[in-house]
Amino acid sequence: MRPPRTPRRRDAASLQPAAAFSPGDLVEVLPDEPGLRGAHFAAVVVGPSTKPRGYTVEYDALLESEDSDRKLREAVPARNLRPRPPPPRAPTTGEAPAVHAAVDALLDDAWWHGVTLGGADGAGKVKVCFPETREVMEFDASDVRPHLEWADGEWCSPDSMEIPRTMPYTKGMQIEVSKVEDNSVVAWLPAVVAKTIWKNNLLVEYTVSKSGGIALSEEIVDVKHVRPCPPQASAISFCINDEVEAFQGGGWWLGVITEVHPELKYTIKSIHLGVEVQLSQKLLRLRYDWVDGQWKQESQNTLKPKLTHGVKVEVSSDDEGFRGAWFEATVVKSAGSKFLVEYVALKADDETKPLKEAVEARHIRPSPPCIPVVDGFKLLDEVDAYCNDGWWVGVVSKVISNQKYMVYFRPWKEEREFEHGQLRFHCDWMGGRWMRASPALEM
Repeated sequence: MRPPRTPRRRDAASLQPAAAFSPGDLVEVLPDEPGLRGAHFAAVVVGPSTKPRGYTVEYDALLESEDSDRKLREAVPARNLRPRPPPPRAPTTGEAPAVHAAVDALLDDAWWHGVTLGGADGAGKVKVCFPETREVMEFDASDVRPHLEWADGEWCSPDSMEIPRTMPYTKGMQIEVSKVEDNSVVAWLPAVVAKTIWKNNLLVEYTVSKSGGIALSEEIVDVKHVRPCPPQASAISFCINDEVEAFQGGGWWLGVITEVHPELKYTIKSIHLGVEVQLSQKLLRLRYDWVDGQWKQESQNTLKPKLTHGVKVEVSSDDEGFRGAWFEATVVKSAGSKFLVEYVALKADDETKPLKEAVEARHIRPSPPCIPVVDGFKLLDEVDAYCNDGWWVGVVSKVISNQKYMVYFRPWKEEREFEHGQLRFHCDWMGGRWMRASPALEM
């Protein structure tokens, strides 16, 4: 957060008309350079400038260089200037700004936008957090002022201004907050939005599951450190070199699969810690990055099964009455994007021989993995039910016993009873790998 001590290159000329400032006017400069956003430098207008289109100013506290006693002069775009705000009301003895109030704090010759955390221990001290850098500092009350916005020629308090409509997060939303080390994101921590704070800041409560319940800790962060929860799906089978996120120590840490073990267990090497650990599949998920408001899957190490002669597959159909079902089959022959398959249960017209049929690649997939069912299926589990010679997707609507279930089929709004052996967990073949709804993590 340290300001420059020597002149800097600025943006090209602004197309905006210059504001009505005159030589001698007291102003504040609001740089838009990375590392200086949120800072307000006191200055005096010297005169107009053409490159950039704006004004030449002389800073109150910045010098031309470290060993100079001459004040720094600089041409800045008009859009980066505003009048100096009116002096704040002198606080009464022991008075501190309200908790979570928008303020400016004087640091390194500039006023920096922050959010108060209330009075600190000791008379006349105030704690201020800076959501963009996630720093917390203690200031003398005289070095903290209420934050004001210059809008349409008037001074406005954030209390009277709406949260920008571009704010993508609302109170109660489940989110993830970045854990940053050495300017790199090393993990994502589950949290919930406790409060939106003007302008782009959030009060978040971290949720860390413990044996005694849920422990919460909180932080105020800029929205740039936050993302929605990733897609609620987990890969059933990971591959060596898959980029994943592993749940450890209350957060999702970036890592790479280095070894595959039986019973859905994997060895993961942490990208940032450099150590290896073995974890079960339920504590892993594919790595996704939140880029420009969309999820981007980073790992491209997807499975590319060879559907050759003799391989067990499942086949779907667009025919009326068969949509949504998958039928077991064996590949007889492959030719480009088409396959000749022989069905396991479907019969030819003479009802004596297995049906053989040519199908397109979009209607064929490998046989899904066998997922162990621990303690039976649960209410609302998404399952495939075997009936009419195929597997049909449904939802467990009632648990009759650990061997009998009622399954509801949404397309037909029907409910049927099935034995345990007639059901399996529903999976989707997506992007070259098997996906299913993530089971609840036992953290």
